[in-house]
Amino acid sequence: MKHRAFSLIELLVVVFLISLVYYFVLSNVAMDKNQEEKILTPLTLPSIAQELLESEGELFCINECQTCYYALANGDIHSFEGKIDLGKEVEVYTLDRSNSLQKQEFGRIDDAKVCLRFRLYLNQSSTKLVIQNTHGVFYLPSYFGEPQKVATLEEAQELWIQHNRIISSGGDFY
Repeated sequence: MKHRAFSLIELLVVVFLISLVYYFVLSNVAMDKNQEEKILTPLTLPSIAQELLESEGELFCINECQTCYYALANGDIHSFEGKIDLGKEVEVYTLDRSNSLQKQEFGRIDDAKVCLRFRLYLNQSSTKLVIQNTHGVFYLPSYFGEPQKVATLEEAQELWIQHNRIISSGGDFY
């Protein structure tokens, strides 16, 4: 019996085919991870808005915050395709000049009430909001820090005031 060894070219072809199969399998796994639905919640709102809007624009929601859209700086409006879990009975607050919470009304778009409007500015700051829903109360800072779930509206108000003090006293160090 005569044993014949593989030639170098045959070995290279086999290695190439194995590498090609490995590449396609790994790229599909990576695509599946990238295509995992990002769930839009009050805590993920700033990061998802930043991904969608790139540098500047607005994300807004209608139909009791069950349908969301994003408007790019160039005026193009797109539907948010991911899963939305902003809770039910969404109420959005900002602070007025006397540091009191004021419930926001965002008007209507095509006769549908807008329940949430989140703006991302060119300098990467965003709308500062307090969101209350059936899941709790959330504070979304405009510049620094991550969104936080807090126990009460008063705690969110205190965080807002605290961040305002930090920003307004920023020149004290110079």
